[in-house]
Amino acid sequence: MAVHLVNGEFVATISEAAGFKTGVALDKPQLINLFPDDSGFRDMLSMDDESVIRIHSSDIDELFMQVLYHLGNVDTPTPVSSTIRLLHKYKGDEKLYHVYMSVFELYTTHFELMIKEAEKSGSKTLNPENFMKECAMKYGKLGLDMSYELIKGNSEDMHCKLSSYRRFEWSDSVNLEELFKSESLESQYGEFIDQRFIDFLHRNNDKLGEMHWRKFEGLTAEYFDRQGYKVELGPGRNDGGIDVRVWKDNAVEGEAPLILIQCKRYKNKIDRTVVKALWADVQWEKADSGLVVTTSSIAPGAKNDCVARGYNIKQADKDVISKWLENMKSPGSGVFMGK
Repeated sequence: MAVHLVNGEFVATISEAAGFKTGVALDKPQLINLFPDDSGFRDMLSMDDESVIRIHSSDIDELFMQVLYHLGNVDTPTPVSSTIRLLHKYKGDEKLYHVYMSVFELYTTHFELMIKEAEKSGSKTLNPENFMKECAMKYGKLGLDMSYELIKGNSEDMHCKLSSYRRFEWSDSVNLEELFKSESLESQYGEFIDQRFIDFLHRNNDKLGEMHWRKFEGLTAEYFDRQGYKVELGPGRNDGGIDVRVWKDNAVEGEAPLILIQCKRYKNKIDRTVVKALWADVQWEKADSGLVVTTSSIAPGAKNDCVARGYNIKQADKDVISKWLENMKSPGSGVFMGK
């Protein structure tokens, strides 16, 4: 079914719903820029606010799903129900397909019971415990895993609709522009950088070179903090060339750092001067090693110096940072577990 909408009001609705679901506030240009240049949705959203657009309800669902996807909040850009995805996952194996269909039947039965129980108790949440127990009792770990997939999938399906449901109660919202223009590292959902920026960068790692240099330092510190190390993030300016210091988690006061890190959000190669200066700091502070975190890479000549002169300095380039983002992204497609 097609509907007619005023473009400005439609954009405002999508932006508001995206902020509600993901905690990331978007203005119209930011929303438009989520879509590639050849996207029909981009062309439509770019129209004047007073323009009247004609759009099918299914296209609205797809557009909103793509917004969530580009913000790193869901794992797929297409609004296909979880039950259909799971059906395609298991239909090629007769045994698995049989178990899945049985688990799905149990799910439909228990879902009605869960709703009745929630209404009776006045709860706003459904309790799937009995459903999962029965699946585990009948089909073991396989049944338990499938029951979890159905529950998780239903949660995702509801999350992706333009409704009041969301999977995490964000206590605030962040403007995406802050990732690129703000030096502030204040965050409710991360020690050094906000989780919502991490999810966005995981989906859009081509934006790493555009993020604010201070946020880039915060991202580096956040990764090592989540790996269980003791981390000290420098002041950002007048830091003597060392952006992040890393110690073992059980390091005592006064112990030499494990790693000294320089963060270089560069387009050009990291030259010998940077590497030599970092190695001098490593020796001075008696650290074990140095690390250059960069959106570029260490120049070949500087790499040769490291080998020839025994500099224990490594690089974390864009590929490595992408792995960090994969490691730190919200589990369950946007469900952040907290600090």
